[in-house]
Amino acid sequence: MRPSLALLRTTTFRLALAQAGVVLLFVVALLVYVYFATIGQLVADSDILADQEYAALERAYAEGGIRRLNQEVVERSAGQGPLLYVLAEANGAVVTGDFPQLPAVPGEAVQRVDFSFETTDAEGAPQRSRARGQVGRLLNGPILLVARDLGDSAVITGRITRVLWTVAILGVMLSVASGLTASWFASRRVEALANTARDVMGGDLKRRAPVRGEGDEFDELAEAINAMLDRLERLMIVSRTAGDAIAHDLRSPLTRFRQKLEGALEAPEDSRNDREALRKALEEADNLLDMFAAVLKLARVESNPNWRLEPINATEVLQELVEFYEPAAEEQGRTLRGEIAPGLIVKGESGLFTQAVSNLVENALKYTPEGGHIDLSAVRRPDGRIEIAVLDDGPGIPPADRDRVLERFVRLESARSSPGAGLGLSLVAAVARLHKGGLHLRDGLSNGEGKGLGAALVLPAAAA
Repeated sequence: MRPSLALLRTTTFRLALAQAGVVLLFVVALLVYVYFATIGQLVADSDILADQEYAALERAYAEGGIRRLNQEVVERSAGQGPLLYVLAEANGAVVTGDFPQLPAVPGEAVQRVDFSFETTDAEGAPQRSRARGQVGRLLNGPILLVARDLGDSAVITGRITRVLWTVAILGVMLSVASGLTASWFASRRVEALANTARDVMGGDLKRRAPVRGEGDEFDELAEAINAMLDRLERLMIVSRTAGDAIAHDLRSPLTRFRQKLEGALEAPEDSRNDREALRKALEEADNLLDMFAAVLKLARVESNPNWRLEPINATEVLQELVEFYEPAAEEQGRTLRGEIAPGLIVKGESGLFTQAVSNLVENALKYTPEGGHIDLSAVRRPDGRIEIAVLDDGPGIPPADRDRVLERFVRLESARSSPGAGLGLSLVAAVARLHKGGLHLRDGLSNGEGKGLGAALVLPAAAA
């Protein structure tokens, strides 16, 4: 399609044409109003005045005959009023009046007449004028014409009409021109956005839509597109690295799984050893299933924004979690302490909320060394939100890596030897986003050598 045709089919140009049509309709409506307010009213007044004057002269003729009528016409024609008179014989020959001849010869009935006539201006130059009235035959044949000179009123109205038509034509032309100009500028901006989309579809994930800094709707659209492309790029990077992470994390348990089964097959038959090999293979299979369950859980949280959020008694849930994990922590040689403020209510999904806090506690239990301490606290912050914090005195996470470990399948080298898929904190962060909150990592409990790790889940409070 040629650029000129594409420009004519743009929405901006169509809006400009619609604007031109509105201007034209407005001028036509204004012309109709001017006509009825000026010429229409002038014609109506002329008809009424001509009818009254014609009737008066008809009465004069009935009372005094042709001589009285002639005298009245002569006297009235000599005056400076707006009315024009002609008295003619039955055959149309003019006897007296303002015109040398009749503009129209009537039949038997009185009829309206609208005609032009020639007159002179103040400097003696000829000019055309208009008049309107009525003409008819009186009793015994004489013809009487009474008309009103529309004169200056018709001229002024004609000038107004011509001016309005000129304005209408100029308005339509300007509307079309402005529409073409606006369409051209809009097409350039849209083309830039379309080129960005085509480049991204071609594989250039670094491409971004241009933002001119004008603050208009195109800049807002470009900023929204750029934000979407930034997120898309991050997701692509995560997807690319996730494959490597999954392959790395699955290779070891699958290798061990195969080695145990292969060793059991090659060893002499022994029911005890065979059962032990099957038990260890089952443990590896359970670890793989746990990994895939975590992936599915995370995908379910991130792909469904329509979870039903209801008020949750966070104080009660957290106290139950502390009671649940205290024996496990004690069995592992660790101390779990809980400090839960009363009356804490959050708005969320109960199962996801419990899962998120459980992940934080289990993460702390996994990386806190024997003899370490874990604190679970929950308070209402000054801004009204609820903060649930899990702090430990384990090795912690360097500040430079704290944002990175919230992504999928990201595991630091120090954690590669421990079981897991690098999805626990990712799931907690996803649950926090679903609940319009956030997960923040910071320093935890000091153990003399390190600062441990503190994970704070901050969620909006709900009414009790």
